[in-house]
Amino acid sequence: MSKNTSLKTVRKWILFFVGFVVIALSFQLSKLIIDSNPSPRKKAENSVKEVYTLKAKNGPLQVQIPSKGVLQAYKRIQITSRVQGVMQTINPLFKTGQSYKKGQQLVQIASSEFRSNVIAQRASLYNLITSVLPDLQLDFPKAYELWSAYLKSFDLKKPVPSLPKMDEKVRLFVSGRGIISSYYTLQNLEKTLTFYKIKAPFNGVLVSANVTEGSLIRPGQDLGEFIAPGDYELRVALPRSYVSNITEGAEVKVKSIDDERIYTGIVSRINAMVDSQTQSVKVFIRLRDENLKEGMFMNAEINAMEFNNVFAVDRGLLNESQELFVVQDNKLILKKVNPIHFTETLALIQGLADGEEIVAQPLIGAYEDMEVFPIPFEQKK
Repeated sequence: MSKNTSLKTVRKWILFFVGFVVIALSFQLSKLIIDSNPSPRKKAENSVKEVYTLKAKNGPLQVQIPSKGVLQAYKRIQITSRVQGVMQTINPLFKTGQSYKKGQQLVQIASSEFRSNVIAQRASLYNLITSVLPDLQLDFPKAYELWSAYLKSFDLKKPVPSLPKMDEKVRLFVSGRGIISSYYTLQNLEKTLTFYKIKAPFNGVLVSANVTEGSLIRPGQDLGEFIAPGDYELRVALPRSYVSNITEGAEVKVKSIDDERIYTGIVSRINAMVDSQTQSVKVFIRLRDENLKEGMFMNAEINAMEFNNVFAVDRGLLNESQELFVVQDNKLILKKVNPIHFTETLALIQGLADGEEIVAQPLIGAYEDMEVFPIPFEQKK
């Protein structure tokens, strides 16, 4: 009897344990099913987007053409030799960066051999004049006095003086003796003798030197480059369509890319030829400032066109249909406008009324009748 009772008790506990396991597994399974179902979507809230706006104000607008160029000296010369010889040492030395005053000697080429030829030619002319003096004394007494005085002023080491005044008969007489032809031959040699000394044509600086003392100089050889500092020219290329609106003497704002300093120049020249490849025209801007240096890279903004009754907006605000968003009663409205000119970043438009509020920046996802909260663009920080 007791044995049957114990079996029933064991069976009862086994069933109780199995039931507990089944309930636990059911609970876990139901939890997994609930977690696998997506949570219900929350209803989207109607949020109002903030946009920055501008008020249109039509008026005249000057269009500036940005252009770039390299600064070059306005007054510059290539120092070129016209004679041959060895370059001599003088003070100061012919070195890059050396400053010179107007008339100061830049280069001295050895001229002793050529100078000897000039002196020999002077002596030859002197002898010719001496040989005709007795004939002049007999046939032309008045001319004799002039030529005698001329001969006394003759110095073989100095340039030949100008021939004395003479009438037609005397001219024919001395010309027949070879005096006039000898005189002009001598003048030509004396002129060539001056080419052995090269002097500065203006106050300036030697910016390049291609030879040194002791070098053999040949005719036509490039010796260096000489410029006047403080006076420069900027050459820029502008589209052909803009050039007709630019006048000589117009002021131009020029800025250096190094120090952002702004200089004022004027349009000095406009080329009459159009570049066939770029369809641009070269315009030259004159600048005077001691702080400038040759070779500086400069940005120039030239006033090219003036438009009346226009308003400038960011080009990105216009769509392909030439429309932009305006704000009316806190809603976006697409409005058709008339763009009359485009720059690199701006569009000059007509068709907006003064005070009309437009979206100041491109707005992603914008659509017509979209509710917005306008904020004046000036308040943006």
